[in-house]
Amino acid sequence: MTITMPDQYRETIEQFLLNYWTRRTWEIEQAVLGVQIPPIQPDLLYNSALADQLAEIARCAGGGVQHSQDGFTEGVIQEGIQDLMERLFCPPGLYTTYDIPSRFWEHPLGQMVARALLWIRGDELITMTEAAEIRGVTVQAISQAVRVGRLTRYVDPDATNPQRSRTLVSRHEVEALD
Repeated sequence: MTITMPDQYRETIEQFLLNYWTRRTWEIEQAVLGVQIPPIQPDLLYNSALADQLAEIARCAGGGVQHSQDGFTEGVIQEGIQDLMERLFCPPGLYTTYDIPSRFWEHPLGQMVARALLWIRGDELITMTEAAEIRGVTVQAISQAVRVGRLTRYVDPDATNPQRSRTLVSRHEVEALD
């Protein structure tokens, strides 16, 4: 693979690219009966514009990209995320509107995209304890806000035990709570 990205997102991107290509191949084969598309070579998959786009999003999510003075870098990343969301969630031929299912944000790819969006707006992730201190409430109150969807839940990518991963929240969302 020739794309450069943070190791924490490598498996997520590799799996997504493989699943994405497999799904699109199946859709074409179903739409055009009798057509069989040969399996793609991994080098071609990883040397695609989509792979480059995902790698750039991953670098932002992993903290490996600096903010630009003129906002150009942030705009490029935002456009990449927009393109990805359209690829995933727009019905064919209807590129004007789409809905992102809430379960997407729980998936590793969704978490990566969410972290890149946080980077774009200059936000940071904080623990639920820090959020409780900022709001002057209990950790249980913050946990409840996450459960009911008032705060977005982010999984700590550095958690040592994936089964008991630490929940993080957006400082911006915490400060904006009513």
